[in-house]
Amino acid sequence: MPLLLVVKAVCVLTFAKFVWVVKTVFSWLRILWQPRQISSNYKFLPFFLTIVLVLAIAACNHNTPMRTHKSTLARTPIETKTVSHALGKVEIPLQPQRVIVLEENIILDSVVALGIKPVGVVYCRGCEEKFRGIPSELLADVPVLGSIGSLPSLEKILALKPDLILALTNLKNSYKLLSSIAPTVMIDFPTMYDFKERLRYIAQVLGKSDRAEELLTQYQNRIEKLRQQLGKQLETKTISVIYLAGSADIFYSYRGDFLPYGQIIKDAGLRLIQQNQKQRELTLSIEVLPEYDADFLFIMTDLLKRNFKEANPEYLSFLKKPIWSKLKAVQNKQVYNVNWNVGGTIGANKIIDQLLKYLVKTS
Repeated sequence: MPLLLVVKAVCVLTFAKFVWVVKTVFSWLRILWQPRQISSNYKFLPFFLTIVLVLAIAACNHNTPMRTHKSTLARTPIETKTVSHALGKVEIPLQPQRVIVLEENIILDSVVALGIKPVGVVYCRGCEEKFRGIPSELLADVPVLGSIGSLPSLEKILALKPDLILALTNLKNSYKLLSSIAPTVMIDFPTMYDFKERLRYIAQVLGKSDRAEELLTQYQNRIEKLRQQLGKQLETKTISVIYLAGSADIFYSYRGDFLPYGQIIKDAGLRLIQQNQKQRELTLSIEVLPEYDADFLFIMTDLLKRNFKEANPEYLSFLKKPIWSKLKAVQNKQVYNVNWNVGGTIGANKIIDQLLKYLVKTS
């Protein structure tokens, strides 16, 4: 408001000076020219000058607010905060509105669960699920920028005008490029493998911490209900989870707390064979499979759009070996093929559903 008054005053003074100059000129002309002729023209001068002055002030009033508005916008900073991430610290918007997620499970699950719809994502090429563990319909109209494992087109990212980019450290070599487009936060999965911790961290970045606690409370309530339905099975039944990934002679075993399914099984009070495994990952010969037998055997596969029962016979040839038929879970028909790719609470709830289905026999 003070700036507006000053501008108006300047306009008035400027044209007042203009009026004085015009009057002076006409006064000299009045002396030099014929008095009667000058008098006839001069009588319209005040009216003419009044119109000019009014128009000038109106012009000042019209243009000044626009200039003031632009100046105000230019001076209004976006509220920001500084967050720490795997590669250091970065200043990001307090409430990011246009988020790109260059990952399709570990980060994306939490982002979607928190109620944030990304403006751009990547997908898993050739996988059974386009976004592992996340229903595709939740991201049906979100632009896909490429597939995991490679850097998407920078032109596509630029066109989406993101104010935040989220990625895993497998893209750390592209961090500077991504940061030149928008503030970039990178997460290192091996040091943040607990899905609850990761959810809370992503919520902090996105300004959704309250929502994260609501999601975790809902998860805990479902876990308590599962424990009640399992009843005495908690004391006697065991679970084993093995991972097959391309060879008929080997399988993989992961430490119980390293992958989210192990954390969920533990929360449910169930006994996981791999719970006390020291190494994060073990590559094992099929000959030691009996050591990983349990009442319930869950097999995770990398068959890429194939059903477990329709898999390549050569790929699963060990199913015909005597060692397989001797397993307790096989004899009791308690072997299940699952796709437990869990990034956050969306995937966690999917696992709870399957534990209810296979252990409690609820549909």
